[in-house]
Amino acid sequence: MSWIQATFVVDAIDVDRLSDMLEGFLAQAITSENAGEDEFYEVAFPGTPDWQKVKLTALFNDTVEIEPIIAFVQSQFSSSTATGMPATGMPATELPVQIAKLVDQDWERVWLASFKPIKVGANLWVCPSWCEPTEPAARNIILDPGLAFGTGTHATTNMCLHWLAEQQLDGQRVLDYGSGSGILAIAAIMSGAEFAEAVDIDPLAVDACIENAARNKVSSQMHACLPQQLPPSPAATYDLVIANILAEVIIQLRDTLLLHLATDGELLLTGILSTQADKVKAAFGEDFEFNQQDKDQWCLITARRKSTKTTHN
Repeated sequence: MSWIQATFVVDAIDVDRLSDMLEGFLAQAITSENAGEDEFYEVAFPGTPDWQKVKLTALFNDTVEIEPIIAFVQSQFSSSTATGMPATGMPATELPVQIAKLVDQDWERVWLASFKPIKVGANLWVCPSWCEPTEPAARNIILDPGLAFGTGTHATTNMCLHWLAEQQLDGQRVLDYGSGSGILAIAAIMSGAEFAEAVDIDPLAVDACIENAARNKVSSQMHACLPQQLPPSPAATYDLVIANILAEVIIQLRDTLLLHLATDGELLLTGILSTQADKVKAAFGEDFEFNQQDKDQWCLITARRKSTKTTHN
């Protein structure tokens, strides 16, 4: 069977109305994604997307006559009808739409083929389980794309992995708060950490961490749990505390992260837009010394407490 794919670009306010309309025309599936330049959003992060423009894609059986459907949608969403204003003599602006025919194929095989091993730092790779490692002797994180966020491809995760790959974490204890797939906790262990705690609010992410720890043979060095299951401080303090979430969430979690940070420990913070860096630094205060790396529109911040030692003549 083949399929017809119709992709529209609409204002966010019109998404529900258009979705209902397309479902009425027997669309088999409808997906949405950001069509503008708005702030980044991932399903694994708290909150809802604040998109202005949305790309709405509907999939139809190839026996459906798509032209009348497009004509009807255009008539309902042209500039002279969508606004509720009467025609002014100016030509109506039609709703942007793209039509494509998708030939039936082994979609699972196509999906699997889209993932390849990627190098994410010095001697560090992320490799899907169905692929042979490009460098078998390197540090290879075996990780399958799944429901939990974090496969190493996004700029924030990639920056963290590059940073971790360059560290000597021998004997350190690491807390990965907002762990998603557990990729950063695993990378920390592969960089010498003695133990890593992976914490996430999503039970599916916790399950993914446990599975990925077993897949990478680090189960004895890694534990995954929900936030309420994390042992209290000072019993649970860590040499390195990682938070790859979002700026606002990091600020909200400030006290929790510092509670679990050892006195001479280091913070690794990302998921932060470069324009939000100063706000995050201000939240942690003047007691910290910060370093910042930028990539695309994102940044990675490392922070250590300033030395309190004084010298006497």
